Amino acid sequence: MAMSSYAAMDRHFPTTLTAHLGPVNAEAIMVAEGGESGDVSLGRYSTIIKPVSIPTSAPISHQPFMYIVASGENLKTIATKYHVSVAEIRWSNTNLYSSDSVATGDQIVIPPVHGVVVTTKASDTVGALATKYSVDPQVIVDFNRLRTTTLTPGMTLVIPGGKGGAFPPPPALWQILAQQNTAPSSFPVKVLGCCLGPYVNNKFPVGWCTYYVATKRNVTWNGDAGYWYQNAAASGYAVGPTPKVGSIMVTWESWAGHVAYVEAVNSDGSWVVSEMNWVAFDVIDERTIRPGQLGSRLVGFIY
Repeated sequence: MAMSSYAAMDRHFPTTLTAHLGPVNAEAIMVAEGGESGDVSLGRYSTIIKPVSIPTSAPISHQPFMYIVASGENLKTIATKYHVSVAEIRWSNTNLYSSDSVATGDQIVIPPVHGVVVTTKASDTVGALATKYSVDPQVIVDFNRLRTTTLTPGMTLVIPGGKGGAFPPPPALWQILAQQNTAPSSFPVKVLGCCLGPYVNNKFPVGWCTYYVATKRNVTWNGDAGYWYQNAAASGYAVGPTPKVGSIMVTWESWAGHVAYVEAVNSDGSWVVSEMNWVAFDVIDERTIRPGQLGSRLVGFIY
């Protein structure tokens, strides 16, 4: 017996008839004196005085939605806000496959649950999508409430729990700066054959500048490269504007910042750094920087 709102049974319904319905029927059990049957309370003559329990939490949305990036936001803050991952947002937006950078005013698709949002092509089938994103085909059918497994081009589907492929490595930092017309052309740079430093640090992804520097110094803080200066200072490390051998240079040479390890300081005031992801992703190089060459992009040094 399921009633979703207040109602009353016909109190003149013959009890001799309802009694024959057996114990599964609430009217037959509680016609005279009332009582309870599951979540339903019955008064005398089976008048319902308490409704069936109603869910208090909002139902799960089955529809993705379009989000407009606000000033100061990045994919990480947006993903946290909507309880999905950065990767899931990138998989759901083809323009973010090769870059995780967004700008104010950009429109991006957000999946309603952990998973991937896809727009179907003529060649797509439920089975092919399930294989591609490593889920059970029935999950796609059920979540999207499909009445048929035949797909038509242009359908927007949510694939709960779906996992996309690996993203390509990001462009080298000098390429990013060149696109912004801010890449200095006079940096003496030399690609090195090796080597990582003596420290093992699994907090930073392989191939990035943070990963390399964290093998050269014992890095106890977290965060994107551009925030290392303030994060190190907050952790009690000395910081300042002057390069010193063994210090970490912090800059805003890209949207996420950049860090490098100071190998030498020359008599003319220039300094030599070793770094990763300047010439190419996961490649170590050595670069000489003159005083004032970085301008306002130089944050400082961690000692």
